[in-house]
Amino acid sequence: SVERIRNCKTKRNGQLCDAYVKREKWVTHLKTKAEETKKIYSKRKIDEMTSTSFATAMSGNLIKDRDDLTSRITEIITNPNEKWKK
Repeated sequence: SVERIRNCKTKRNGQLCDAYVKREKWVTHLKTKAEETKKIYSKRKIDEMTSTSFATAMSGNLIKDRDDLTSRITEIITNPNEKWKK
């Protein structure tokens, strides 16, 4: 469930939950990509790309609302593609 993924960190035995570990890897990957992007593009260009991407996603009904976005992120975390599994 979405709630389990959001609030999962440790198992009953104290070990980190697999979903938590995967999520942390994904967050680290995103942060690394963000830093790489900052080195390539100016802040103005990044802001332009972000606003354009968000506007396109929202206007094209690609993302219906916040719940839809949350569901999609949850799906990506629980069922990553082959590259993200690494």
